[in-house]
Amino acid sequence: MGVESKVRLGDEAIPVLVLRGVAAGDAGELFAAVAGELAGRGWVAPTFADALAERERQFPTGLDFGRFTAALPHADIEHARRSALAVVFTQAPVEFRAMDDPNRALACQLVIVPVLTDPGKQVPFLSATATALQQPGFYEELVEAPNEEAVVGLLQRAFGTS
Repeated sequence: MGVESKVRLGDEAIPVLVLRGVAAGDAGELFAAVAGELAGRGWVAPTFADALAERERQFPTGLDFGRFTAALPHADIEHARRSALAVVFTQAPVEFRAMDDPNRALACQLVIVPVLTDPGKQVPFLSATATALQQPGFYEELVEAPNEEAVVGLLQRAFGTS
């Protein structure tokens, strides 16, 4: 069970669920675990895990930043019941296909899953997140954050709403 706080995304305060130590052998298991947590809160439809998997097959979301990798999987808005964000730290790396080269596998231990009900917020969210991850030290600060409040504070800074 993760800890929940809120972050501002544009004009909306959305809940953030921080999940640490998630055990998953592959992306499908990870999607099921995250979707279960989100569905238990009423934030996503029961179709969310399958929608994540299908979209990931069509449009891989693994990002290689050189010193580390991360994934930003997401589903279409019809699978979301309310906007939210899940920040997932896995126990062991989970394989995602690279966004820029689907033939390349990336081992990711940070997976950020946006749950958005407004399609207009998807590109700004993904852009702000990718930009933040490119900033020197941001990934390390996020991974080493001592608590969920620190994770949310870093995200607030990334989204320019601190």
